[in-house]
Amino acid sequence: MAKTVQERSAKAAQKRLAVAEKELRHKVRPGIEQAMDRICARGKTPIISEVLQIAIMKMDLMSDEELSAFLSYPRHEIVISENVAQYLYSKGQRLSARIDLDEL
Repeated sequence: MAKTVQERSAKAAQKRLAVAEKELRHKVRPGIEQAMDRICARGKTPIISEVLQIAIMKMDLMSDEELSAFLSYPRHEIVISENVAQYLYSKGQRLSARIDLDEL
């Protein structure tokens, strides 16, 4: 005789408890989802959770330096050119002078 849905659910719940399985949820934007789809296709592993588990296990094997380098993400550096700096400085000086004149 086939098991009922409740019996199958109870057995699955017992199995999850036995192995201390925990469900993690993570919301992602479309770009991340597209990247995961590409990674799954390239790795010929269609299940996202399996890809993530493998990635986490491999990152855990990395040294601290390797992991730090792997997880660092390039940030934009704002560089103000000399011309722009001079322009902003002169604009600020003129504004300051105008405020001083208004206060007299």
